[in-house]
Amino acid sequence: MNYLDVKIQKLERQNRCLTYAVTIIGLVLSLLFLLSATPGQKVQDEIVAHSIRVVNDQGENSAQLAATPDGFVGLSFTDLKGESGFSVMMTPSGKTSVDFSRNKRIRLELGVIDGNKGEEYSLQLKDREGKPVWQVPVRNPY
Repeated sequence: MNYLDVKIQKLERQNRCLTYAVTIIGLVLSLLFLLSATPGQKVQDEIVAHSIRVVNDQGENSAQLAATPDGFVGLSFTDLKGESGFSVMMTPSGKTSVDFSRNKRIRLELGVIDGNKGEEYSLQLKDREGKPVWQVPVRNPY
């Protein structure tokens, strides 16, 4: 076989794969359309659960929305190693914080904390051990 024949066969294989893929996508979309158009189908107004977790096929990385029995609510994202990289949390009293983590340590924290004059905003950068290395010089009460 010469070079041109090999290229033509490769293009024909790719064309077949593309045709199969487009056909399957078309069938799936048609099925979804038919299912969504089913008369009398009731749409769920609310889903109630303690936790909702979304994972990839291998379950290696995830996003989780959860509420604890003691009143904390959080949304967190984990990497392929299962380590938290980003989280948003609210305490039972309504104080919120956003944390960026690396190697199981919070490296950047933004949130509402209890200060000398009541609740205050806080912004802290932390080192590898989780100790503050910089924070806003003047805390801003709200």
